[in-house]
Amino acid sequence: MKRSRLPRGQAMTEYTVVLLFVVVGLILSSMDPSPVQALVDALKSAWTAFSYVISYSV
Repeated sequence: MKRSRLPRGQAMTEYTVVLLFVVVGLILSSMDPSPVQALVDALKSAWTAFSYVISYSV
C-alpha cells in the first residue's frame, strides 16, 4: 500500500504570513515612538557605546 504524499512547507508559509502581519502592525502602530523605531534607536545607542569601549585604549 502506497502512502499519499503529505503536504510539506505549509507551516513555514503560515508562520511567514503571521510574522509579516506582526511586523506590519508594529511598523504602522500609532504609538509614539513606534516599537520598531524604539528598537532601532536602542541598537544605535548600544552600538555607539560598544564602539566607544572597543576604541578606548588601555
